[in-house]
Amino acid sequence: MDIDQAFTQQYKGLLETQRNISHALENYRFDLTTDEITRAVKERMMAFWYFNVHNCADLGREVNTVAADFFTETCLFFLKNCLKSYGLEVVSERDIRIDKNGRKEIRPDISIWKKRDPMLFDELVAVIELKVSNGWKGKTIYQHLENRKKEIRNIYSGVFFGVISFWNCFGDGFKSNDNSEYIGLYNFKSNPKGDHSSTKLTIEQLLRQIVGETLG
Repeated sequence: MDIDQAFTQQYKGLLETQRNISHALENYRFDLTTDEITRAVKERMMAFWYFNVHNCADLGREVNTVAADFFTETCLFFLKNCLKSYGLEVVSERDIRIDKNGRKEIRPDISIWKKRDPMLFDELVAVIELKVSNGWKGKTIYQHLENRKKEIRNIYSGVFFGVISFWNCFGDGFKSNDNSEYIGLYNFKSNPKGDHSSTKLTIEQLLRQIVGETLG
């Protein structure tokens, strides 16, 4: 127990560290013409993988720790802190109905809401799906996401739908210039050193669209 305190205290301290960062960001003016949010998300993910990949190797674990939840929390953290200055609420896994009878619901990775009126329900203005890779969907991932967009817009016709994927996993036929709502942060192809090239696409591109459409 005494020997392991170094780990447990460091891990417990992460919550207070994050709260302090949130406090420091309360009056911070995010510049959506830069890529600072994108770079911050990348840095957190690289820190996550640095520990977990090397830890798995040290322990002899054959499968790496799943990164999807950490990626969701990372994007949620920065989007929430950025968009609150625009009067928008950013949440994760909130139910939204997607059929006209109100029986079928989904829980988007991230949904963004604004108040229409103190006496009315919040208005859904954007849905963002998050992917680390194409997962078990494989080459059908793009069509799967397009189907999800159609389902949501069947009820919420004006809602913004976007995707942030850590690896650019939308398929060889996908052209990012034709669809700026689908953002892949890194190309998966690597050189012998394990480096991955950036796609030059940014999370800020999505946020500028959401803020522009929401606030007009």
